[in-house]
Amino acid sequence: MKLNSLLAAIGSGLLLVLFFSPGVFFPSLGARFFTSHAQERQTQKFFVFDGHSHPTSTAYRRGSNIGDPNSSPQFSLSMARQGGLGASFFNTSIDEFYEANHIAVKELLRQFDHFYRQLALYPDQVGVATSGDEVRALRKQGKLAAIPAIEGAIAIESDLGVLRMMYRLGLREMNLVHNLENNIGDVQYTTKNNGRGSGLTGYGRELVAEMNRLGIVIDMSHMAEQTAWDVMKVSTQPVVTTHSGVRALVKRPGTWSDEMIQELAQKGGVICIPFLLPQLISQEYHNKWHAGRPPRGSGLMGWEPLVYRGDPTKIYDFIAERTGDPQAGQSERTRQRQLDRPPLSNLIDAIDHVVRLVGADTVGISSDAGGDRVNVQGIENVGEYQNIAQALLKRGYSEGDVAKIMGENLLRTFDQVTR
Repeated sequence: MKLNSLLAAIGSGLLLVLFFSPGVFFPSLGARFFTSHAQERQTQKFFVFDGHSHPTSTAYRRGSNIGDPNSSPQFSLSMARQGGLGASFFNTSIDEFYEANHIAVKELLRQFDHFYRQLALYPDQVGVATSGDEVRALRKQGKLAAIPAIEGAIAIESDLGVLRMMYRLGLREMNLVHNLENNIGDVQYTTKNNGRGSGLTGYGRELVAEMNRLGIVIDMSHMAEQTAWDVMKVSTQPVVTTHSGVRALVKRPGTWSDEMIQELAQKGGVICIPFLLPQLISQEYHNKWHAGRPPRGSGLMGWEPLVYRGDPTKIYDFIAERTGDPQAGQSERTRQRQLDRPPLSNLIDAIDHVVRLVGADTVGISSDAGGDRVNVQGIENVGEYQNIAQALLKRGYSEGDVAKIMGENLLRTFDQVTR
């Protein structure tokens, strides 16, 4: 009886295989069965760790909430779920004007307060993470891990005591230089030393050492080349550049040479290629819209003197007048730039270059949502992260390498630094 049952089971299994095999008995049915499974595999969502975004600071400026469907054309919590976003550095946005007038720390606290109040509105969707283990715990709960971050170390007003207190408030990543050079190092647009800059200052070295000691990820985006080299030399922890391009493909400030990328790989760091800064991935786009244009300086003041000379009690009224309506329509120049957006393949080319140079362990992705208004074709917002994954699969990348690029590389580095 047992032998007959075994033979019957084997026969049934073979019959099912033949039944569903394309071209046997019912060709169309078999083809649909296997096609559906292939499609399911193709549409899987990879875990995404976005190296640079501004969800809460954008909501802060717009007077909206990150859970609102129309919070921003680039980011909302529903978009994030759709795109498979599992973790992201949530950056503040603090103009150099605030630091020059000694109100940067106050503005920093206001934006951190807004960050925590935003997260409290959506406890079932998002939570704060200050370590890799907390990212993983939130991932198991199906929640987005929001990691407090600062773009531009001018926000701490050169005070390591402020840095330590911000660490207690959750700070785990900070970019050292933003729009203008500071007392840490030179900005990418510098003309010093043939564009390389003068390098990391004495205070900059103290800052790097304290960030290493605390466990705060150092972001080298926007840095002049010599400053970046110096940071990589003195840092005892892996470092990252969260929104930079590849100089072999695009020659402009803000891109990294092969030698810099190789050193970054040696440090165990990650370079994130952004999809909302097309000038970093397309030479043609850069040449048309950015070449020859002076850097903007302060977003509030341009190249005007940054020190406010008016009534001190009216400084926030002055700021409100300067910033205007944050929800105003896009400028005509922005609309024209949108017409020239480079294709997604340019971003994949940049990732390809890094992988061929140093392997798949050193590259990640970022959006810079809220930081710029122009995206690459094929990715309109954070709901479409997976378009990058599918493009990589079509290029022949393994699922393992795609998983690394989409988020696991950045998680590994974040985990190591915060431990």
